[in-house]
Amino acid sequence: MIKKFFLSVAVISLCGCSYFSDFTDMFQSQEAPVLTDADYADYAKNVTVAAQGDNYVIYEYRNIRVDDLAVLAALYCKDHNSTRAYLDNITLYHNNARRAKFMCR
Repeated sequence: MIKKFFLSVAVISLCGCSYFSDFTDMFQSQEAPVLTDADYADYAKNVTVAAQGDNYVIYEYRNIRVDDLAVLAALYCKDHNSTRAYLDNITLYHNNARRAKFMCR
């Protein structure tokens, strides 16, 4: 009985280790996405800077996720006062455009 228990624990551990190595290989094999000129043109067409100051920036955007704007805000805050960007609020503006305000802290 005890031999069967230890044998089953060993088999389960072996299966778990092989699954873990497959799982980590899956993430290591992915390459970073490459932006084409068409992607950049579409991105530039859908984002504008509505307002900016020393400790904030407001972007107006359409058809883009706010996650993508966070990278721009982080670069803006780093260039202006070497701080981090934090999302303050998102509001719906004219013609279904959204405005996202990022604070530099």
